[in-house]
Amino acid sequence: MRGGVKAMGEFRGASIALLLASMLLLGCDDTRRDWQTCHRELCGPGYACTKDFRCVPAFDAGATDAGVADVPGEPDGGLTPASLDSAAAKEAPAVDVGADETFAASVIDAALEATAIDATPRPVLDAEIDSAADAPLDLAADTLVPDAPGTCSSDGDCAGQTPYCVEGRCVACKTSGECQGGAPICSSGHACVSCALADAGCPVTAPACEADSGRCVECVSNDACGVATKPICDSASYTCVACTSDDQCVAVGPSVCMFHLDGHCATDAETVYAGSHGAATCSDTATSAGSAQTPYCTAQKGVLAARAKGRPLVVLAGTLAGGFTGIALTAPLTVVGKDAMITPADYSDGIGITSGEIYLRGLSVAGSAAGQTGIGINAQATAGATLVLHMDGCAVTGNPGGGILLGGAAFDIRNTRVAGNGPGQASGGATFGGIRVDSLPASGPTSLKLVTIESNLAPGLSCAASISGTGVLASGNVVPDITTSCGVGNCATASPTCGAQ
Repeated sequence: MRGGVKAMGEFRGASIALLLASMLLLGCDDTRRDWQTCHRELCGPGYACTKDFRCVPAFDAGATDAGVADVPGEPDGGLTPASLDSAAAKEAPAVDVGADETFAASVIDAALEATAIDATPRPVLDAEIDSAADAPLDLAADTLVPDAPGTCSSDGDCAGQTPYCVEGRCVACKTSGECQGGAPICSSGHACVSCALADAGCPVTAPACEADSGRCVECVSNDACGVATKPICDSASYTCVACTSDDQCVAVGPSVCMFHLDGHCATDAETVYAGSHGAATCSDTATSAGSAQTPYCTAQKGVLAARAKGRPLVVLAGTLAGGFTGIALTAPLTVVGKDAMITPADYSDGIGITSGEIYLRGLSVAGSAAGQTGIGINAQATAGATLVLHMDGCAVTGNPGGGILLGGAAFDIRNTRVAGNGPGQASGGATFGGIRVDSLPASGPTSLKLVTIESNLAPGLSCAASISGTGVLASGNVVPDITTSCGVGNCATASPTCGAQ
């Protein structure tokens, strides 16, 4: 029996050593690399995780140990042999030590108390635990190292300039949506870099790369602007915008910017050409007449063809004998001059419009006293018709019948010079030289802006009723320069805000 007790004591001592080693190796959450605490049920065999996150023997964490205070100095961290005996008696009344032999718990406890535990001082017990026999266990525990800096299992493990977790590493970005400024692209290595350093990656909303700043932008050249009404790449904002001048539309069709409409660059398909365009030979009868290669010879043919074909633009160039008169429009028409001058026929007006809406830009209408030409621009609406005249950057000079006559027409005339005209006579008998507003329209604008009216041979500006005028410079006309009925002041001295520019 003593031999059996001795064997049981050795068995009990070895079990304790193995359990302590298991607690070192398996008694905690292996993802945290902290072998003293646990945060989920991952303690070793025979151990449990307590509410205060410690791995303890299962019977030490259960109800069987309730009310038993830990006693300082005891190997079990507070469990007395009596409490161990009590727990063992409750949980295992007999221990199977052989095929046909059982021992009462009290017999084993007595043997253990006499030999294995109580008889062995703590230093000896510690030495046994740390002996060569458990060296593999110590080595396994000691070689488990903490996570390397910058490693992670989720975004929550990362911060600062590398706030995202990708494949176990903390990185700057997962997608380009997390990058910005001069480093807008998320590289294959998950770093935010300049678009100039990335093979691809600028988003559809900003597909072009501005290499100097490294930013993804909407455009860096006009070629990237595919929307007709936004054909120009603004060099400051690198965004596509509407055109604002003909210079921006060079080499596109007639090189005309339709800024007065929607800001697109006009195309050949929407244009009728008239006058002398480079080396092209004009014709009023050829099948291809009206094209850039074969422009019409006269303005009248060009305007009538545009109306008939439904084209919104006529481009005039050079000196054109005779203007266009008696024009009733059914759709808005733009007439742009490229160094164009209309010389009215004898006893005829330069331009005559009776209905519709027309835009005149960059045109000169130069009459002749020798030929007794009529009114430079005659815009008198027929009964019941709507007529709207827009003028920009034009010159009306030397027309004996007067410069511009407006009867029932809405008008927006800006940056235009009217000089040396008259004396003409309006339908009501009033004599005028520069501009005469004979009657107001039922609706629409009645505005003059940055207009110069000078040296006309009758009153410069006369009106049947008040109109709007800003930056109107009138001088040298047969008095008065401006009649009081117009309600327009005279800015008197040429400047960027006074008179035609």
